[in-house]
Amino acid sequence: YAYTLRVNEKSDTYSFGVVILELVTGRLPNDPEFGEKDLVKWVYSTVDKKGVDHVIDSKLDSCFKDEISMLLNVGIICTSPLPINRPSMRRVVTMLQEIGIGNRVVAENKGNTYPYYYEEEASA
Repeated sequence: YAYTLRVNEKSDTYSFGVVILELVTGRLPNDPEFGEKDLVKWVYSTVDKKGVDHVIDSKLDSCFKDEISMLLNVGIICTSPLPINRPSMRRVVTMLQEIGIGNRVVAENKGNTYPYYYEEEASA
């Protein structure tokens, strides 16, 4: 949108990808630590130089590291610099469902509705 001033599915996909990156990293899109970069460029650069572990929010439950890494990958794909390389939102939904399938079994076995839930944060 910033470059074309037009809203379309690919700009929506990009925006959704930024939200995913915010959730996975625990950072705001304009964190001062990024300097001249934004969240997307920081994630690309840090993953490339240091690896996935350096961008994932340490507050997230490490037992779901594989799923969180897959979610990070969805965010990266959604924020591709070239709009033609971004998936449709229908495809994004499918990717998210595929990530969640394994967790549904774990949650059902434990009697939980969600794979994990931070009760202390919810009551704050």
